[in-house]
Amino acid sequence: MESLRHHVDQLFQKYRGSKQIEELKWEVLSNLEAKVADLVADGLSLDEAVQKAKANLPSIDSIVGERRKVYILPLLQEWLQLGLLYGLIAWIVTMPLRIWGMGIFLNYGLFATCILMGIVYLILLGINRPASSHHLTRMNVRSAFLLRKTGWMLWVLYIVGKLVFTTALYFGSNLWFSKPVNLSGPYQFATIAVAYVLPFFSILIPLWLHAIPRLILKYDAGEGDVIAK
Repeated sequence: MESLRHHVDQLFQKYRGSKQIEELKWEVLSNLEAKVADLVADGLSLDEAVQKAKANLPSIDSIVGERRKVYILPLLQEWLQLGLLYGLIAWIVTMPLRIWGMGIFLNYGLFATCILMGIVYLILLGINRPASSHHLTRMNVRSAFLLRKTGWMLWVLYIVGKLVFTTALYFGSNLWFSKPVNLSGPYQFATIAVAYVLPFFSILIPLWLHAIPRLILKYDAGEGDVIAK
């Protein structure tokens, strides 16, 4: 039923982005369709049955579950592994930018971050024993989705602000005083281009945060497990 499918899509709109959520969404839709079929069999019209099934559906927040029991050690390992992969890719990509001032700081900063994350990752691998790998903790799914959304919003605001600032810095004289910008050669042009490009490497942060809800749902222990003390 298209109206039910659209209704469920709207309810799960803020939780998009993971395979587990998609499976849960299809489960909810299947249950709704079964409920409508039962109500129609009991004598209600199709429209009445659809409205009643929608009204009796619990909130999606409660279905998703605010706090879930997750296997914390493998979650942290995969999250760090992902961050380390992003950092190494960015470190390699920014190597040519080391001939410019801020490019040097960014490249060395990424290298230091990768070293630190690699050390922590190896430590976590070292304690990955059977008893430790089954430790559970509770994590808030809704907060993870909110953190992901906030991360992307702040990144967009940062990029817009940085682009405006860079434009004002290099082209302000032309915009405000009608004084032409003088680009004397390829190096000066590349300097301005690098100033525009460097802020976009900060996308690593929202990308890293983006993975948290997916990992929480991936390492969900289910309701049958007991939180380790």
